[in-house]
Amino acid sequence: MPLLKKTPLKRDRIPLEPISDQISPSSDPELRRLNVEQRLAFLRRQFAPDDPVKPTAGPDLLPWSLKGIAKNPLVRRSVKSAAAIALAGLVVWLPVQRLFQTTSVEAIVNARTLTLRAPIDGIVSAIPTNLAVGATFMAGTPLLQITNARAYQIRFDNIRRQKEHTEIEAAVLKTRLAGAERMHHEFVEQTRLFQIGRIAQLDARIEESKSNLAAASTRQEETAAVLERTLELSTKGFQPKALLDKVRRDDQIATQDVPSVEQRIKGIVVELDAAKSGSFLGDSYNDRPRSSQRADELGQQIVELSAQLTEKQSTLLQLSKDVDLERERLQLNSEAAVLAPASGTLWELLTAPGEHVQRGQDLMRLLDCTAALVTAVVSETVYNRLQIGSAATFRLLDGDVVMPGRVVNLTGVASAAENYAIAPSSLRKEQYRVSLDVPDLRKNAQGCTLGRTGQVVFANQSGGAIAAATQ
Repeated sequence: MPLLKKTPLKRDRIPLEPISDQISPSSDPELRRLNVEQRLAFLRRQFAPDDPVKPTAGPDLLPWSLKGIAKNPLVRRSVKSAAAIALAGLVVWLPVQRLFQTTSVEAIVNARTLTLRAPIDGIVSAIPTNLAVGATFMAGTPLLQITNARAYQIRFDNIRRQKEHTEIEAAVLKTRLAGAERMHHEFVEQTRLFQIGRIAQLDARIEESKSNLAAASTRQEETAAVLERTLELSTKGFQPKALLDKVRRDDQIATQDVPSVEQRIKGIVVELDAAKSGSFLGDSYNDRPRSSQRADELGQQIVELSAQLTEKQSTLLQLSKDVDLERERLQLNSEAAVLAPASGTLWELLTAPGEHVQRGQDLMRLLDCTAALVTAVVSETVYNRLQIGSAATFRLLDGDVVMPGRVVNLTGVASAAENYAIAPSSLRKEQYRVSLDVPDLRKNAQGCTLGRTGQVVFANQSGGAIAAATQ
């Protein structure tokens, strides 16, 4: 290969640097004869765009070309300039992007508190041993026990004594009723036996009267026959007149005896019918025997005692209900357990075991971890664009998880609710307050981690972000 002509180079443009490591001495023996300037000129011709002759990059020449480009000061300066411009653009874009946002506000994780008050007057005693601020309890867990040894129980004692007195009266009425029923049964039995005997007696008298009627009829027939013979003899003059008168009188008496006995039989039949129906007719002025009258009196007494016993039993039943109600009331006023209304954390303890508290006095405050939300303040412009139910996203500053949420309360410049663990008034960068419901806070067990700052981005109606609430 012919030697290359020496071309004058300007030393102020191309620095003289050794490139002996860029060209392998074994690649071309004639290159070893060139000095540094001649080699640079050779390289310039190799990379000239208008040079019609370009060497083919072989396997040994490709690594030499890449290293050359990397070592080229122009290329290095271009890369550094581009990196500097990109970094400057990024640094400038972040504040500019913040300027295009509607507002920059505060946002913290918040939760509501539950205030437990004393249901009764009494002495406080702690049930769990780990009752301390920060302790976590499940819903329904007993937290405190209040005991009132001076509970008002006079009404309970009066009702209980009244119930006992009514029970005694009811027992007495039962005894009297049982005795009256027993005596009534005895007198009823006596009356029945008397009735049987009376009916038998009247039957016997009827039979006797019938016999007397037969005798009277026979006697009448006899006197009638004697009178007829006496009349015949008196007409013939064989009988005296006095005897005739006597025989005539006997005949009249015998004639009257027959209807008398018949009427007597009718009277006995009437008495028999009355006895069979329960009424007893006799010579005395009483139509019923003493046993029957006494049975009637006992029957009336049984009715009265039964009514009184029913009344006492009804009163006793009502008194039993009153006693149960008063016992429950006394139990509630004597001893009461303070239970956790929801799962949460003990936020503030306002009493201690052994302290005497009044009814309605605040005992403690629980942090309701199941009702975690985000409290934020926004500018007036953003506030006027929001409404209840507006979509938003929340991200903790120390995390990269974006949690969806929605606006649940817009208080503006008005005072927010006082049952928040962290008062929204403590956020002072802006005046307009907003509350957001973020369900993922409860799922991720972040509800009781209060005060953690984050970023809230509200979505406008077109679907873009209109505001951000920052730390």
